[in-house]
Amino acid sequence: MGTAPQQPDWRRYLLWAAIWVAFIAALGYAASRGSLGFLENDMHFALEPNRERVKLSSREPAIIQVKARLSNNTRAAVTLKAPSACKIFRWQIFDRAGSLVQSKVSEDICPLSEVSAILPTGQTLEEFYAIVLVAPRYRAGEDYLVHAWYWGYEAEFQFKAE
Repeated sequence: MGTAPQQPDWRRYLLWAAIWVAFIAALGYAASRGSLGFLENDMHFALEPNRERVKLSSREPAIIQVKARLSNNTRAAVTLKAPSACKIFRWQIFDRAGSLVQSKVSEDICPLSEVSAILPTGQTLEEFYAIVLVAPRYRAGEDYLVHAWYWGYEAEFQFKAE
């Protein structure tokens, strides 16, 4: 006599289902954070602020530290250009209504000569900047949008004033 057919092991199916769900969730999380930029054939610019909430009534100045990341995912080196060294990183902050609240103050001492840099293929340029907020211009409980340019590439993020 032959052996009876085996019953499917439901635990194995459950384990495989959990692995697939975890994989898809991780892929979705990475895509939402811009971590899949290497799959694209373009320049990828991302801003990573150090906080999503800013206290305006603190003893310390209201500052948002930002990491600017520019990745060259193309097949060739890219020449980056800016009108001056002061305009490599620029930003503007808007309220919910779209009104300009604050922008980067241009430095008085800045050479007006064009600057350029070369970003080789597959390389990432990473720099840190501070956005100093003028606290009286903001209202606690409101959301604000920061729009920034880095070597001419644009990105944005939001923060809430407290």
